Amino acid sequence: MKQAEQAILDLVRKALFGAEVVFPSSIEWSDVLQEAQVQSVAGLTVKALPDDIPLSVKNEWETLALSQLAGTLRYWNAQDELHRLLTHDNIPYVILKGAAAAMLYPDPFSRAMGDIDFLVPPEHFGQAKALLAENGYHTSHEDSERHIAYSKDGVSYELHYRFSYRDLDMEDKLQAMIPLAKLHEIAGHRFFTLPVRENGLVLLAHLWNHLHTGIGLRQVIDWMMYVHTNVTDDFWRTQFSDMAKQVGLEKTAITATYMCRKFFLLPDQVTWCLAADESLADRMMKMVLEYGNFGRKQMPQSEAERKAQTALSGVSRIGLFRQLQSRGEVNWKAYHKHPWLKPFAWLYQLFRYAVLWLIKPKKQKLSSLLRKQSETNELFEKLK
Repeated sequence: MKQAEQAILDLVRKALFGAEVVFPSSIEWSDVLQEAQVQSVAGLTVKALPDDIPLSVKNEWETLALSQLAGTLRYWNAQDELHRLLTHDNIPYVILKGAAAAMLYPDPFSRAMGDIDFLVPPEHFGQAKALLAENGYHTSHEDSERHIAYSKDGVSYELHYRFSYRDLDMEDKLQAMIPLAKLHEIAGHRFFTLPVRENGLVLLAHLWNHLHTGIGLRQVIDWMMYVHTNVTDDFWRTQFSDMAKQVGLEKTAITATYMCRKFFLLPDQVTWCLAADESLADRMMKMVLEYGNFGRKQMPQSEAERKAQTALSGVSRIGLFRQLQSRGEVNWKAYHKHPWLKPFAWLYQLFRYAVLWLIKPKKQKLSSLLRKQSETNELFEKLK
């Protein structure tokens, strides 16, 4: 592990658990700041900085943290408006990730925020769409399998009618819990979340999904804080383990938690993760440090390479034909106008991939993408 990577883990540990940390005098703090940026933890770690770091780096770090805080407060205020609209129209909803993860942190506003994901029951989905349209939320794109994305005043939203991923189905468990949603309030900001157990399942599934697409510290920390707050040995044994096993995430939960114990010195005296394969935990952390939040460290430079990377991930997860068919239905404009073309969507997508993989990316770049995807597939196979 590089010195800057170890330093950022130590800063996270100090910020979250109050750990006493001594940093080597040889640390290049500008490298640590860069690591904090690509892992989206600058705001979380700024108060844990030692007093003797270079003033220029400290000033830059504090400026970055203040900028993140401004964006985070805008997020929370935008979520307040959404909460008022949905509750006024009696539309049940739950926040996914975001505030539902931040509430587990010692300082909820230190967690960097992205978009606002929320899930509504299928029978209220049309009502929610109409309500957003009436109140100035503009559609940015639609994922036919999971959500519709919106934007308003610079904030992004995802209205989910399904949270589960194509190859990880737990929708019945989540939808059944929306009527039992929990109302939380943090510094005057009110929002609904899934009950404790199902909220943890969403955070675990989010970590699992980003193993495919670029896992970073933020996804790991969300899960770690959920464990720290809720998952005692008794909770794991009586409430969580069977549910995780049913959806195929038990080994991921055990491995990720063991990783947090080893690398963050997670202070909880839990024993349920001690049966983990340490080599898998090491490989998972290696992936976290290599990829960064949403894979920023490994982000391909060209649009063609990014699309190739996404395509390879999809093929490895659900198989070639299902990937061709599902993406063809999304990308083929003629099919949108003429639904009878659906049986041929896979063929249209095959031609798109032929151009994408064989013409545009350089061969060495494609080779690198294939190698990294092979490593990811191997890890997933071992995680079952």
